[in-house]
Amino acid sequence: MLAKELYDYRHVLSQLVTQQLLARYRRTVFGYLWTILNPLMMMTVSAVVFSHIFRFGLRDYAIFLFAATVPWNFFNGCVVQAGSAIVANESLIKKVYVPKIVFPVATASGCLLDSLFGLVALFVIALVVGAHASWALFFLPLSFLLLYVFATGVALIVSVLMVYFRDLQHLIGVLLQALFFLTPIMYQPEALSPKLQAFIRLNPLFYFIELFRAPIYRSQLPSIGTIEVVLGLVVASAVLGITVFRSFEHKLIFRL
Repeated sequence: MLAKELYDYRHVLSQLVTQQLLARYRRTVFGYLWTILNPLMMMTVSAVVFSHIFRFGLRDYAIFLFAATVPWNFFNGCVVQAGSAIVANESLIKKVYVPKIVFPVATASGCLLDSLFGLVALFVIALVVGAHASWALFFLPLSFLLLYVFATGVALIVSVLMVYFRDLQHLIGVLLQALFFLTPIMYQPEALSPKLQAFIRLNPLFYFIELFRAPIYRSQLPSIGTIEVVLGLVVASAVLGITVFRSFEHKLIFRL
């Protein structure tokens, strides 16, 4: 079973997560502060530019953008990094037996911790800007957990595809960039035409963004309908991701 496998190799999993977090900012001047500085600089530039384009108040738009940037950065990083975890650890996989699923799960877990650390610091900044603290914010840990499971399921599928189709490592950035513009991160869905709104709602990330935007931007819990859709997407992603990975797990070594 997956749970038992991950538990038996929990020390390897922990070591891989630690190594990932330590190696990311090694030999940089600011070190782990980049987990805060990177999204902060991106959010600041985007807020200043697009608040004028969309005629939003700068303070309101900064909070609006922050609420969607956090989950998007997590999903994007998780799919890119965990999706390439098998290829990136090719030499280790060939030398030592470790269940291959440990690598994408460890990378996804590292991305989750990275996002949580950045969220704490950025949220303090958001409060200074004018975000309102409310009881709805206690929903955010569940939002992260649901997005983590969904993103890991997607990453498991991508990790298999990347072994068989190495060109995907160059295409994945382009595909995610297209998905970024199809996700209501910088704009309000209500500003679109009814047809475009219906099209945007076909994007699974529309509902995950709402899990964060409702508590942070509107100070309220996500709607029951949104939570139901998200739960369905999470279960589908987890089942499909594990099924696909398990089906090809023992064949991957012959393609590395």
